[in-house]
Amino acid sequence: MSHEIVLYSKGKGKGLDDPLKRFTKRTVDYGSDLVRWMEDLSSRPKRRRFQRHYSYTKELVPPFAMPHNPYDGICPRFVHAAVNKNRSPVHVVTWFPNGRRVLTGTLAGEMTIWSGLQFHSENVMQAHNAGIKAMKWTPDESVMVSGDQLGFIKLWDQYIYNFQTFQGHKDSVCDIAIAPTGEKFCSCADDSHAKVWDLRTGDEERAFTGHGWDVKCCAWHPLKGLVATGSKDSQIKLWDPRASEAITTIFCHKNTVTQVAWSPSGSWLASASRDQLVMLLDIRTMSVRKVFKAHQKEVTSLCWHPESDGLLASGGYDGALHFWGTMGSALPIESLPMAHEGPVWSLAWHPLGHLLVSGSNDYSTRFWSRGRPGDENFEQFLPKRVGLGSAETLTIPPTPPTSTDGVLKAGVLSALPAPAPTPELLSILNGTLALAPEPEPEKPEEPSDSTPMVGLSLGEGPNAKSVLDTADFDAEERPEKRLTKVEPEAEAKPVKPVKTEEKADKPTVVKVEEDA
Repeated sequence: MSHEIVLYSKGKGKGLDDPLKRFTKRTVDYGSDLVRWMEDLSSRPKRRRFQRHYSYTKELVPPFAMPHNPYDGICPRFVHAAVNKNRSPVHVVTWFPNGRRVLTGTLAGEMTIWSGLQFHSENVMQAHNAGIKAMKWTPDESVMVSGDQLGFIKLWDQYIYNFQTFQGHKDSVCDIAIAPTGEKFCSCADDSHAKVWDLRTGDEERAFTGHGWDVKCCAWHPLKGLVATGSKDSQIKLWDPRASEAITTIFCHKNTVTQVAWSPSGSWLASASRDQLVMLLDIRTMSVRKVFKAHQKEVTSLCWHPESDGLLASGGYDGALHFWGTMGSALPIESLPMAHEGPVWSLAWHPLGHLLVSGSNDYSTRFWSRGRPGDENFEQFLPKRVGLGSAETLTIPPTPPTSTDGVLKAGVLSALPAPAPTPELLSILNGTLALAPEPEPEKPEEPSDSTPMVGLSLGEGPNAKSVLDTADFDAEERPEKRLTKVEPEAEAKPVKPVKTEEKADKPTVVKVEEDA
């Protein structure tokens, strides 16, 4: 399988030579793989030894030509992410039987047809009035059955034309499985029932009522009349479509069984659950052969490789994608812990097995291809995690340290200017206040003409005064205080004549009498 870069151009007179008008679009060409395989069939096949270089990509053959080497069939290399204009979680994805297109169903009830070669949108239609939960094609590739959250089941022809609609369940339809003959199908819902329908008439034939809770998934055996269902009661039941009672019940999970899927040959039954486990069951011995542990959260999707029983893919609620080999170790062959930014609700392999498509809660439908010789780390091809449901926050580099003094001292953040520091404050800040002489006690001195000017540090020896000495100011204010003390004495003089008047009353009277 080889990857090609196809160039497109837009605008009149703008060709491939114009770097501003051309753009690249990724595609996957599987024709070279088939040609190489046909050449090997027509001649004596030679044993190829690949090396870690892209030039050996032309030596690859289709996955079905190497059924005993499951590592050559895994699809961990990111190719393209397709998103609808009406952004809505993608709950179910499926390939057209011819492998040329992909059909997706969203929570808004829309069906979108995507090209399987160039990954662009071809058509969008409002198929259901509620979210689409399940879509399956019949083996003869002529009819597709879909179910929504309102319990309605619709039948579509190969041109996506709806020719029949009926109410199948009272609650949301969770899964649909088609019989290998294409004449019957099974549906399960949140009403704790699974029902068998006649595809031609749309009539109900059987109802499986053995589960005590919501039936989350169902799968029809690819060769036999055997139906497997998984429920919220942590049980897996096997049913005979001709009877309404369960053949057996398998107790292997400790939480809700979210997915069950039969292998292409029908020898294995894989189950996924909310207990973060994927189990491989052998129906011939009714035992658990392997337990796969790698998911950090519940397992939400499960899909077998169409050409091999030795390869299995699973998607988790945390957006992780794991590839398992059923013939070897219980550890995953390859893991993509950040394949999506939300829960992976559905997985579907291309009929040839060289492409894998996944639908997620992050509104995107992503295409994955096989790795090329020379690829060492598949995570480098993943897009940046900037959408919905990101399990990890974006890593923002730290900003270099900058000085904010200029910012905090300008504009509206600036404070009022402080008053100029006094000499005493400066001496305190500088630590020189102790060096200044202590002020002498106040001594009453009489003002004289020979007194130096107040406020200056003049003189030598014992008469020297420093700037911090305030004795001069006190000496200057002392005479003013004496004057204020004298003023009340001056005002008290008129009080003495009051007493003299009492003594002087007699002479005044005498004078008056003498005058008389």
